[in-house]
Amino acid sequence: MVSGKLAAFVRDPQQALERAQREFERGHMKETIELLEQALILKADTAPVRTMLGIAYARTRKVDRALHHLEHAAEMAPESFAPRCALGELYARLGLPDKAREHLDHALELATTAAERSYVQGLLREERQRDRRRIYRPRFPPLGLFRRRRTREDA
Repeated sequence: MVSGKLAAFVRDPQQALERAQREFERGHMKETIELLEQALILKADTAPVRTMLGIAYARTRKVDRALHHLEHAAEMAPESFAPRCALGELYARLGLPDKAREHLDHALELATTAAERSYVQGLLREERQRDRRRIYRPRFPPLGLFRRRRTREDA
């Protein structure tokens, strides 16, 4: 349950990160976001901070912000597992299978533990199952291309 109060401004980036981690674990995404945004203001701009912020935004259904932070985290740490995995999972949930597979395959290559590999393999398995149920629709050109051109005789 999210409380109605705003998080007090914290001047120490480490304290903001510790409090954000506690709020994240409790499921208080609004407070987590506020604390992580404060950490960014306090110059704690790292890939793990951006990753947690992206996940928190995704859990509050603010997809554009989630994608922004997760993509930024992946750029900051291209060989890091967490941002790639989170991006792949978000793209899968958004129904963008090509982007999801791209990031999940990369995350699988970056996985260093059996738990990480297992998690990504489970996500890829879910994506393959969704792919079997997916209805592919033809991609038609814009309707303007089908309009009949006016000739002098029509005018």
